[in-house]
Amino acid sequence: MRSPDDPPPAATSASEGDASSSLNGLEKLLPRPEDDQLSKKRKMTVKEPTHQEASTKDIEVGEYYLQTKNWKAALSRFESAMVLDPENPEVYWGLAEAEHHLGDLADARAYYLKLLDYDPDGPHGKRARKELKDPAVANAKNAAPSQPPTTETPK
Repeated sequence: MRSPDDPPPAATSASEGDASSSLNGLEKLLPRPEDDQLSKKRKMTVKEPTHQEASTKDIEVGEYYLQTKNWKAALSRFESAMVLDPENPEVYWGLAEAEHHLGDLADARAYYLKLLDYDPDGPHGKRARKELKDPAVANAKNAAPSQPPTTETPK
């Protein structure tokens, strides 16, 4: 007896006859060759992230690290972004801020200047000019750490 939920019986062709075969219905189990070709095409069209997308992610994470005052992590992320997008003023702002807070004022000064080269009137231009007026930053390029004279005589 057949349940109403069971699928209707498959029609048999004249060539199949009444003989049972382990190959009956095999074509329903195996994928069709055209299905295999479609899946290969889909796999080949996977879009890889562009440099712009990758640098944007680095900038976003770098900005987060600036906000949380993790200066070294911010510096690392902005350095990665600079490799991928060297003309983005946001990258130079992040590098300048990280270097400034890490105490490398000479590099901070260079990055503030680079920011002003790319986007003098942008959102960080006014702040960069203010930082460059700070005597510690302004003179940082000239301030090299001096070595104290040694008091020992060579033996």
